[in-house]
Amino acid sequence: MLKYLIFLLAFFITYQAVSAQHKDIPNEMILVTEKRDVTGDNIPDRLVIKGLKYEEDAEFLKEITLYVDTGEKKFELPLSSGYKPAIQFVDVNKDGVEDVFITTETGGILNSFLFSFKDQMMKDLTVPKTVSITAQFLDNYQAKVTINGKKLLVIDLSDRKEEYEQSGIYTNGILNEATELLVDGFSTLKPVFLIGKGKGLVGIQLVSGVYHADEIALVESKWSYEKGKWKLIKANIKPLQTE
Repeated sequence: MLKYLIFLLAFFITYQAVSAQHKDIPNEMILVTEKRDVTGDNIPDRLVIKGLKYEEDAEFLKEITLYVDTGEKKFELPLSSGYKPAIQFVDVNKDGVEDVFITTETGGILNSFLFSFKDQMMKDLTVPKTVSITAQFLDNYQAKVTINGKKLLVIDLSDRKEEYEQSGIYTNGILNEATELLVDGFSTLKPVFLIGKGKGLVGIQLVSGVYHADEIALVESKWSYEKGKWKLIKANIKPLQTE
């Protein structure tokens, strides 16, 4: 009888500990559920993204969390606040096992996360940093965009001269003062196949004029994960024409 009571007590304590460990956060919603082998053992793992709203009727999520259950281990990874979390699976680090790529949106700027769970070990691969871009207006309704201090493009903006004159940027085609353009972080970052490199990432950054809707150019960058770090393969500047 004593052994039976000890067994029941041990079972109760264990149950309480497990229940506390997996206790749901009030108002936390399940946003994404996937089953995928991310450890390399050929057994599907369970991945869930949950979010906690800032306010009951708001779409903005003040907390977003990735939960991964491999059967052997459980991982809980806080992500950034934002909107519309999405998940993709791609072997970016080329180790033969799919990595977990997650994006969330925040005011037009993309937040991206990349994790490896090979062999039951979590590793934050971290997405590449944005390309270094400098951009400024020039006299005669032009703009100069430079990436990484090397590649340069001068863009003709004469079709916008009336707006720029009215806004005080120019007077008769001459700059009133040195004025830099607006350069954003990644507006998109997504997996892509790179010839000769395998899977990598391609990112887009927007360059704007006097306000964000005054779009002047896009900078596209392609990245490959090599020897434990990101390598910039190619970057291009693409002018945007006004309608």
